[in-house]
Amino acid sequence: VLVTLLMGSAILIQVSRPGAFPVDPFFSLIGLTYALSVFYLATLRFAERHPWLVDFQFGAEPVLVSAFIHVTGGITSNFSSLYLLPIIAASMIRYRRVAIQLAALSAVMYLALVAMQYIDLDFPLARRFSPAVELPTIRVAQYTVAINLGGFIAVALLAGSLADSLRSAGARLEDASHHIRDLRAFNEYVINSLLSGLLTTDEEGRILTFNRAASTIIGVPAAQVIGRNVVDVMQLPEPVRTRMAAPRSPSTTCSS
Repeated sequence: VLVTLLMGSAILIQVSRPGAFPVDPFFSLIGLTYALSVFYLATLRFAERHPWLVDFQFGAEPVLVSAFIHVTGGITSNFSSLYLLPIIAASMIRYRRVAIQLAALSAVMYLALVAMQYIDLDFPLARRFSPAVELPTIRVAQYTVAINLGGFIAVALLAGSLADSLRSAGARLEDASHHIRDLRAFNEYVINSLLSGLLTTDEEGRILTFNRAASTIIGVPAAQVIGRNVVDVMQLPEPVRTRMAAPRSPSTTCSS
């Protein structure tokens, strides 16, 4: 979407100001972007069974970004930060290892773009879509490349570390949930194993737990009394009703 927006803006400029760009490959890149998007959408349901489809998508993104940067000036392009988008996405979905690999791939492709501008290499297709720009000095180019490559690696490490931390926190939370569920099951087993009837209520007198012995004594299944008022279920005499209507602690336990 971002690439399409940028390319569409460039097309509008080209239409309103003919000759503003020395080359006109924008329609091709937009078509390629949408073709890849359709492919990703069609293979989305297979991604869980075939993780390589996700890796392929992440690998294709730097290629597309490189093409965009190439036609917008290479070393002079203001859009080299677009490499960071797939790196961040990879860190969130495939975590730090894939993010670092994608940062390395982005670095290699960016270096190749710059090398083609400063070294006289015969790539007719690349030169056909290369805009005629005034290249900065070698020292400035080295500084620009170093800043960009450092940014790729730094973002991959930071975003990957954050994603790994979130994954670890999620795993710990899941373990804690399992532990709480086991404790609840154990608590329910202990309560149901008691020979005496046991029930607990909240501060409003609504029944929270009702063990098997209590069901036998009262003659009512637990499923029918959970959530009901204890006074109605136990059919208590009026003095007891009055006492239970008085303020009491948040949890009350009765046994019989």
